[in-house]
Amino acid sequence: MNKMKCLYCYHEDVFQPNEILCPVCHQPLLFDLIQFNKASFSYDGEIALQKYRQFLPLPAINLELSLKEGGTPLLRLFSLEKFLNKAGLFAKLEMANPTLSFKDRGTAVVVQKLAEMKIKKIGTVSTGNMASSTAAYAARCGLQAFLLVKKGTSTGALISSAVFEPVIIEVDGDYGQLFYKSYQLGKKYGLYFANSVDPLRLEGYKLTSFEICQQLGHQPNFIFVPVSSGGHLVGLYKGFLELKQAGLIQACPTFIGVQAEGCSPIVQALERGEDKVGKVESINTLAHSISNADPPAGNLVLKIIEENKGQLVSVSDEEMLEAQKLLAVKEGLFAQPEASTTLAAYLKLKETLDGQSVLVLTGHGLKASELPAGHHQKHYESRLDQIDDIFEQIIIDRQTTGTEDSL
Repeated sequence: MNKMKCLYCYHEDVFQPNEILCPVCHQPLLFDLIQFNKASFSYDGEIALQKYRQFLPLPAINLELSLKEGGTPLLRLFSLEKFLNKAGLFAKLEMANPTLSFKDRGTAVVVQKLAEMKIKKIGTVSTGNMASSTAAYAARCGLQAFLLVKKGTSTGALISSAVFEPVIIEVDGDYGQLFYKSYQLGKKYGLYFANSVDPLRLEGYKLTSFEICQQLGHQPNFIFVPVSSGGHLVGLYKGFLELKQAGLIQACPTFIGVQAEGCSPIVQALERGEDKVGKVESINTLAHSISNADPPAGNLVLKIIEENKGQLVSVSDEEMLEAQKLLAVKEGLFAQPEASTTLAAYLKLKETLDGQSVLVLTGHGLKASELPAGHHQKHYESRLDQIDDIFEQIIIDRQTTGTEDSL
């Protein structure tokens, strides 16, 4: 159940907290494809984790740790079909998850595994959706949450996390280096850092693929998904792979990954004919949650796209905002600009598409502007090279105030 495999270089390993990258090629390790006979499947259960538990590296599902994530609608976009004179367009509303983003699917699997391993502290490096999801599930499960966010993170993004009263550390330094530094902190302080390409998160993301196939009755022809670190696309792809292996679908859909023009390192690598993704030196886009200059799963995404005849597309801020408007006025859907990149890419490619397309709408457009009354959340600030000292200070602070319970 804890066997791991790298889909990039095929190195095999075992699951260990805070050791989620392949020691050979440094791409994410994934739980090995689970082998099942088609006739043995059962889809009984109240939530997605229960319905698809046979596909998960979990011995049991504790419903008390769930926020009833998953089971999101697959909506046919009739008005846009008429407007565009193009049939077969659907949206998977991942923004209908409890904290309004797809991140809840991944966090839900993480907290189940932490309960199994009796780990009481969870952390993540994030600027928005993953931070709020981690904080919410930590509150639900009685875990202490540590959120490392980059300096300059928007007030709205901080509020959507701060309401759950986690420890928030605003870090001034290279965001990519912070990703790797977090695993050192996790090992030192007994935290499980559930970052963007965490293998448990990817197990949650793959369940979206299962639901799409069940809701349609078959696999779609095309899947459009925003790409930042690459973890979401990899998780969705793994889901279809497992369904195909089990004989439940005939083939995987064509994946179309979408990045913002102002930060598109994987698209650029593909266009240059390279097999490795380089770091971009500057970011110029309003799509903050998909503006990863050095995506940890970039090389793996590139390999998946190339080997499966997929596509990578970049869209401008103007195109994603126009797509956001179309989703709102034509379909009554308020999606984040980052989520709306999927429709922007579809508009670019629609004349070349034949069959059913699913846009994965990853996050809701609604963001809070202030904390509810009665909440006063302190957050810390640090330079990257001082973050060990900040953690030590947090421990002292929590011991002094009596809020330290598991550090």
